[in-house]
Amino acid sequence: MKKARYPSTDHLKNLWRRYVVFIHNRTRSEKKDQDRNQIWKDRFFTEIIKFALPTGALSLIASILIECYHNNYLTAIIDFVAFTSITIVLLHTKIPIRYKKFFGVTIMVLFSVLKIVTLHSLMFGTIFLLLLSVFVTLLFNKKVAYLSVAVNAFICVTFNIALIKGFHLHDLDLLNYDVPDRWMLYTFNFVFSNLVMVFVILYIISGFEKTILKSESLYSKLHQEIQEKIAKETLLQESLTHYKSLFFFNPLPMLIYDPVSLRLLHVNKSAIKCYGYTRKEFFGMKVNYLVQCAEDTFRNKIRKDYVHQKDIHFNKNGQHILVDINASNIRLNGSWVRLAIVRDITAESEYITAIEKKNEKMREIAYLQSHVIRGPLSRILGITNLLRSEGIDETELDQFLSYLTHSAEELDSVIANIVKHTEEEMKEFPIIKT
Repeated sequence: MKKARYPSTDHLKNLWRRYVVFIHNRTRSEKKDQDRNQIWKDRFFTEIIKFALPTGALSLIASILIECYHNNYLTAIIDFVAFTSITIVLLHTKIPIRYKKFFGVTIMVLFSVLKIVTLHSLMFGTIFLLLLSVFVTLLFNKKVAYLSVAVNAFICVTFNIALIKGFHLHDLDLLNYDVPDRWMLYTFNFVFSNLVMVFVILYIISGFEKTILKSESLYSKLHQEIQEKIAKETLLQESLTHYKSLFFFNPLPMLIYDPVSLRLLHVNKSAIKCYGYTRKEFFGMKVNYLVQCAEDTFRNKIRKDYVHQKDIHFNKNGQHILVDINASNIRLNGSWVRLAIVRDITAESEYITAIEKKNEKMREIAYLQSHVIRGPLSRILGITNLLRSEGIDETELDQFLSYLTHSAEELDSVIANIVKHTEEEMKEFPIIKT
């Protein structure tokens, strides 16, 4: 024998998911500019339809079978027409969701009135009216909610007036009491309960809507703060990238170290080139090692927040370099560190020293020219003037020539000495091309 096949749980779940998607596609709103209050009301309407259609279909089948069994064909037809018309309108894709709501409410009101008439029971019909007020309050605004209470009161009062006027309306029953006073008392209690229930639901909905508005406001502020934070972080990242570029690609050596432990934290390429240490070697030493002094002595040098001074540093080869330092405190990753901008002025200092020595030599040459050369030259000029005069005998002439020869030799010696000094100066301090 073949075993009977029953639908599996996965098959039923898949079928239910398809049904839910089908209902959502037929009852969702096409408007995109709705506020959150209207959105959750439309979603609630969708949830009502999702569960009401299958349960209503089962209730319809049971109602039709029972009413036909008791020969109440009119009631069965009313049930079928009401359910079918609501289903067709609700599942129609061209009808807006607002009109679907109003149509469903209208059919439910007419259905409740017909139930009162056909079932001869005000109690049974008002149950549908009361349930309808709950749905209207949840799906519409306050005006429509209070209007539903007014409609329910109008229906009940109309039946009371009909009873008072003597219209029995197919012998309506109210808990086995066919007395107008009982009808009036029931109507009053029903309307009062209906009004209180609507008021309580509206109060809850109002608080819920306020919470939604408050959450929207908080969400908007949070979104704005997040956007501002993102913008600030972007600017901060750009600034950080900019300052990193200024630090690592600066042509001047730059050092960042901890002012307490004196450990080097960051160095740029120019510092590596200037001192000769690798980046790893830099990170393994303290900044006072570059000065070759004790830590306390070095801390005394950097006691101020900003320092501009000249100092002697030592490179990896042990050679000293004269540097001009600008050091100041900065914030890095939430901590205070020390930034030192170093300028190697060794060549500049040596050049200045050479210029000073050259100037000293030039002053010596100028002294020779102005004092030493001037003496023999003046004597030569004086002897020349005497030789031009008349009355000079041979003895005086020989003497003057001897003096002239001596002065010329002395001048020659001085000029040779100046030339020698100049040649030495040029060899020691050649002309520096810029």
